[in-house]
Amino acid sequence: MYQDLVGDWIVTQSWGDYTENKCACNQTVSTSYQDARLMVREIRKQLKRKGFRHVARKETQLGFEFDH
Repeated sequence: MYQDLVGDWIVTQSWGDYTENKCACNQTVSTSYQDARLMVREIRKQLKRKGFRHVARKETQLGFEFDH
């Protein structure tokens, strides 16, 4: 979930196998943060019912310097 340049909230879902070129992506636009969060909660509930679980992972920020 992220906010675009015009202030809408975008919920992105992707599924499939990128290595097999069998994948798809869906983006849903919401005008409110609360509605977008509700979408994410519903998606998580559906995935949990199907047996998926969240795996925490650490992100590494690349130190790009754009102020030059």
